Amino acid sequence: MLNFFKKNIFLVIIFIFFSIIFIFSRFTYNVTNSLTKGIYFKKFFPKYKKNNLVLFELDKKYLKYLENFPNKNKMKKIYLIKRIVGVCGDKIENRNGGIFINGEKKGEIFKIKGLNENKNENKNIKKEESYVLRKDEFFVMGDTPTSFDSRYFGILKKKNFKFEMKLLIDEKKLEKIIKYF
Repeated sequence: MLNFFKKNIFLVIIFIFFSIIFIFSRFTYNVTNSLTKGIYFKKFFPKYKKNNLVLFELDKKYLKYLENFPNKNKMKKIYLIKRIVGVCGDKIENRNGGIFINGEKKGEIFKIKGLNENKNENKNIKKEESYVLRKDEFFVMGDTPTSFDSRYFGILKKKNFKFEMKLLIDEKKLEKIIKYF
């Protein structure tokens, strides 16, 4: 009886918690491997600074390059969550097959069939050149080496961002909660 009571109290607390968050924010579930899979929520007062996560709409012209994106052909809009790794004043360099931010290597640039090898379509960072980010310009990347991010679609402007996001619960914790019930 006591165990049943504890379980119901826990369910009520979870319900109230998610109801409050739902009322005051928006959720999204990340299904790609570029960041931790899980439930993310919109922060109330966005601060677009290094290491923060942002949600933005990907230009449809890049849709064809997302090989493993679930249901990409059925979606009218594609939203991605990425981490801000470059902000105003940062020097972005495309050299030796990699991306460097202020001299620190952040990742490799892999060849993607169909994308111009010498420059991205935004023409911001050509091969073997550098670019200093201006006000309200950002360079975003996923947390995995094969993420489709600014290395391929270029620099984003602040106006491109829909929300700053925060991981609420990762996929592993979510699975444990579901198994509990």
